[in-house]
Amino acid sequence: MNCDQFQNWLLTRDVFVENEPSEVRSHLSTCAACKRIYMMDTGLEKDILTGFLCEEIPKGLMDRIDTAIDGARTSLRLDRPVIATLTAGIILAAVFFFMTPNRPFHFPDLYRLGENAVLTHLRGNTAMSFTPDNLDEALAKMRKELEFDVTLPDLSEKGYTLLGGRLCFVGDCRTAYLFYRKNGQIVSLFILSHDHLGFEMAEGTENHFEIKDCRADIWKENGQIYALVSSS
Repeated sequence: MNCDQFQNWLLTRDVFVENEPSEVRSHLSTCAACKRIYMMDTGLEKDILTGFLCEEIPKGLMDRIDTAIDGARTSLRLDRPVIATLTAGIILAAVFFFMTPNRPFHFPDLYRLGENAVLTHLRGNTAMSFTPDNLDEALAKMRKELEFDVTLPDLSEKGYTLLGGRLCFVGDCRTAYLFYRKNGQIVSLFILSHDHLGFEMAEGTENHFEIKDCRADIWKENGQIYALVSSS
């Protein structure tokens, strides 16, 4: 197994299977770079799994639902308006008890954002849904999907050439994903709303981190958060 085959396996693996294939274990024993990616990915998967807490069904709710269903089925005693009211009540009860508001995911600190951005970059999936030729149309669609004014920073003076991009997830956060080229290397730029930070970040603030042989530059501009990842 080579590095490309390993990364393809990592993207499609079943995280609930405990025993990894022998060829994967063999590759990890000889390739330090892939082992770092594997350990980071495994840690993130565990964090995601532990983040889903089981909610206990409120006491008596199932009995009330069963009673309402039984009543709705007694067609000889209830007319259609009553049955419709009961059915609507059951649906509303399910919505209110079992669904929670769609709150945005929050990164607890900038290092965690950088760590997730680096992992996405290292996966090397450069599939693009748009190129610079249809950039304006693509930005309009991303603004609609992400519900904030996605604005590209001016990186041309620093030697970056835009190749294209798509939407993606960085951890649990949905972001705009742009690909650039600089000095023959592919560089990843992630753009997300400031609402995805669990803290306030001042406009113009700049930070950088060295993570897993990559450099992650994170800054706030245009009211948005940018994470630029490149190989060190």
